[in-house]
Amino acid sequence: MKAVSLAAMMMAVPVGAVLAQGGAPASPTQAPTPLVRASGETPVAGKCLFKEDLDLIEARRTLTRTTLNNDAQVPFNPDYLVGRWSFEYDSPETALGPAGVLSGTQTVQHVSGCLYEATTQAKGPAGSYTIKSTMVYDPSAHYLVVLERDSRGFEVLKTGPVGGDSGGYFTHHWQAAPFTVKGKRLRLKGASFLASPVNYRVRAEIAEGDGPFVSMGTLWIQRQAASGGK
Repeated sequence: MKAVSLAAMMMAVPVGAVLAQGGAPASPTQAPTPLVRASGETPVAGKCLFKEDLDLIEARRTLTRTTLNNDAQVPFNPDYLVGRWSFEYDSPETALGPAGVLSGTQTVQHVSGCLYEATTQAKGPAGSYTIKSTMVYDPSAHYLVVLERDSRGFEVLKTGPVGGDSGGYFTHHWQAAPFTVKGKRLRLKGASFLASPVNYRVRAEIAEGDGPFVSMGTLWIQRQAASGGK
């Protein structure tokens, strides 16, 4: 499944998972045993991923050797997004607003299964605004849907696949359905690079009408420490 509606994503039960089997350290006479996937779909109450996915993630986390080319790709766990994040960057002038420093916070909560919600409080040169987001992830299709409801009077629907590598780095390549702001038809596309537990970056481009896409720069989003510094 490469493209799905938001409603279908919310109602669908994810299928397909992986089984982690621990790998032994390399020896002079024996090659390392790869972490491999096996069939299995064991639901975990309240979680988006199956037990086999979570086991593979834990096996990779505790791996004491370097990863191999034939190691199974670790699945993306959308729980990565849960928490409170902060951001600040120099925004260029676009149809979304004037140039200047844009800063704020985003709080992401896990609702149930593969459903997540977020609230973003932002302040820019044109004032403050709030974005309420609904996020749904399909672990079988590796597909993330994000619906943003902006207090400035418009909605943005971002969809796209999440890809990764054996090292556990993930990228969400997304594009948005065309939307209208102050009479202008806008398009957005970009990529979110999820390469660290404490921060990730978003590179976005914007186009007006049928015009070319232009860069909006890079936005770094940093995880805030939980209460007590943990």
